[in-house]
Amino acid sequence: MKAVRKKLGFRQKDLAPRLNISTASLSDIESGKNFPRHDALFNLSLKYNVNIYYLLHGEGEMFRTDAIKQAIESGAYGVHTDFLKEFYRYFNESSLVRYEMMSYFHELRLEKDKLIEKDILLYEKEQSKK
Repeated sequence: MKAVRKKLGFRQKDLAPRLNISTASLSDIESGKNFPRHDALFNLSLKYNVNIYYLLHGEGEMFRTDAIKQAIESGAYGVHTDFLKEFYRYFNESSLVRYEMMSYFHELRLEKDKLIEKDILLYEKEQSKK
């Protein structure tokens, strides 16, 4: 979290309110005393394009590419493009939608983790052929 904050050019007292947390909470997160709440992670990801996986594991790129936005712009979803645009707007602009989607995803992972992992492996295999 500290590396991300510094890369963004913020002081703790400037970034904390943007994440809807106190400066003391941000300090505790950066020192490893506390773990960030989901809403703070999503705010950081949404507002500054930060890769949550990087925040949680310290691996990968610090900032994410917006694959959904790129897919929408490319028209890759055909007849579903308008629906995806609407979903994307709601997800970006509503903390309720983000929270509910995260809750749904958590339940989905618990219920169908093996199927999801199999699907991801198939996708990665297809991508490696390109």
